[in-house]
Amino acid sequence: MTHFEPSELRRLRNDADYMRFLIAAGELLSSSLDYRNTLRNVCKAAVQTVADICLLDLGSASDVERVSAARKGDEQYGVSAALIEYLHSDEGRPAHPVCKVLDSGQPFLAPSIDDAWIERNAASARHAELMRRLQYRSMIVVPIRSQIWGIAGALTLVRTGDASAPYDEDALIFAQDLGRRCGLAIGKARLHSQTVDIAERLQRAALPATLPSLPDLRLDALYEPADAALLVGGDWYDVFELKNGDIGISIGDVSGHGIESAAQMSSIRNAIRMALVMETDLAKVLEDADFLFGHEVPSGIFCTALVAILERESGVLTVASAGHPSPLMWTRGRTTSLIREASPPLGSGALSRKNVRVERVKLEPGCTIVFYTDGLTEWLHTPVEGEAALRGALADTAIRNAVNPARALRDACIRGAHADDVAVLVVRYEGNS
Repeated sequence: MTHFEPSELRRLRNDADYMRFLIAAGELLSSSLDYRNTLRNVCKAAVQTVADICLLDLGSASDVERVSAARKGDEQYGVSAALIEYLHSDEGRPAHPVCKVLDSGQPFLAPSIDDAWIERNAASARHAELMRRLQYRSMIVVPIRSQIWGIAGALTLVRTGDASAPYDEDALIFAQDLGRRCGLAIGKARLHSQTVDIAERLQRAALPATLPSLPDLRLDALYEPADAALLVGGDWYDVFELKNGDIGISIGDVSGHGIESAAQMSSIRNAIRMALVMETDLAKVLEDADFLFGHEVPSGIFCTALVAILERESGVLTVASAGHPSPLMWTRGRTTSLIREASPPLGSGALSRKNVRVERVKLEPGCTIVFYTDGLTEWLHTPVEGEAALRGALADTAIRNAVNPARALRDACIRGAHADDVAVLVVRYEGNS
């Protein structure tokens, strides 16, 4: 039977604690792109195994923010503004260890902390009082380093009380690895956030800045990206005046998410707009759009699209769909679908002018038509159930007459987070019968 010295047993236990924590931290750091909340959870996990106090600061020495603090035995500790003040040095006092690490990028190790050490190294009287009150005995501060943004912050681990084992060089190596992992998580989350922002800006830039203002039409629209950590997708709506005063309309959805989908959406939306300016044959508009889409995007990407022309003088609405959900029209207490049979989507390889069915309907004054993408009807529903919910919402007088009926319809059909983009265009016709 092998016998270990007490010091060896302590080292083995410490190593086991470090390994357990690194496994837990690795799972936490890869579980979410909300890095602030993730880092708070890492601090809470640290005080269960490798520290009595764990502090995490982001920023620079001149502009630092304490984003998390945890203490063993407490649910949360030290996130008040008062604790932030401990980072500031009194005149003639040394810089706080966190500030030293943020300035130099070098780790800081205090293996043994006693009253004399506190007297020499405390950044301020308040800092000294804090360390004495919490019985600091050993401390490590390591940089949180991002490969792209450099030093993003600092991680502090503290042992307190006489029973705590002091930190050593092995513990410092462990802490540096943890700081590196935190930096990778922050960098990944920030890159994702920037990508989402770029895609959303591109998406919104492709939508009409304003809707036509006409006496015989009331128009309202809404675009809303997916919730959570998903990238925006390829949904769009478009409504604009044609050369003869009629109104061109398109709405659609490019498959996928992210910058590529947003760029593909912008391209096909603009192509359809130009085609509607030049051509009134909606079957030809969709056939030409399919040709362009098929030659500009990779195979496997498809796009549902619906096009329409509203002849203002006659009040006739002409509609055609390439795989897109049918608009719903409410008039005289009834809700009907305008498309009886959709053609294949763009990019499917099966769309032709011959299989595009064009529908024409004479609008009555006071009728309301809603054009939408499937994100509106597929929130926790099958498409059939979602359409039934939309029909019920459209039949509600308060929703149709809301200041923003597109938002009112969205709120009636979606009651929580949604995993797909949503585009809604509402047209209320007030022309002559």
